[in-house]
Amino acid sequence: MALSFTEDLDAFFDTPGFTVPVALGQVAGVGYFESPNEIIADGVVLTTDYAVVVKSSDFSSVVRGDTMTVDGVNYTVREPMFLDDGKIMRVMLMKD
Repeated sequence: MALSFTEDLDAFFDTPGFTVPVALGQVAGVGYFESPNEIIADGVVLTTDYAVVVKSSDFSSVVRGDTMTVDGVNYTVREPMFLDDGKIMRVMLMKD
């Protein structure tokens, strides 16, 4: 007998203090915002890549060039990427 596991993505994204509001047009949800810093070129250049991890079902229509608002700040979508089984996605962003 095979066991079945049903994941509850709402429980994963229902973490106030860790998630932030995310909007794409009229679509609203929450996500985990990532703003890592990296020093490159022997310490001469500091780069920042922005991304937000969201439920794919909430933001299935996102495409490159869209404007996405994350925690009240506008970003341009660089690339949406499905993770693992495709139920969540990391949306790479560029600050407007």
